[in-house]
Amino acid sequence: MTLSEKTYTFRAPGDLGVRAREAVATLNAVLAEPGGAGVDEAITAFSLTILRRARELGESGNQSALFRATLEGFVEAAEKLARDREHVPAYEAWAAEDEEGRAVRAAAAKAAAPRWDA
Repeated sequence: MTLSEKTYTFRAPGDLGVRAREAVATLNAVLAEPGGAGVDEAITAFSLTILRRARELGESGNQSALFRATLEGFVEAAEKLARDREHVPAYEAWAAEDEEGRAVRAAAAKAAAPRWDA
């Protein structure tokens, strides 16, 4: 099957190419994690970005504008995913030391248990 090719042109920030390559590297790193640990996280990040940009994507006046909006959405999602993942170790350390929080959550779960068992 022969595919026809088309060249898309659009104005974009000068660093979009570099950011796009970094976004692909981020996605590849997440998808390569053992057991697919980051796949759901990546799907959520990309889905939320598409939802946030739905109007912009829908209002794209031509194919080049749609391609740019899609590429920028991909880059934005990958960058947010990378930023969020940077904070995971700090959150895990905090959660491990949060005795009071664990006690509050355990008490709340215990108090709510009769409602769920009924």
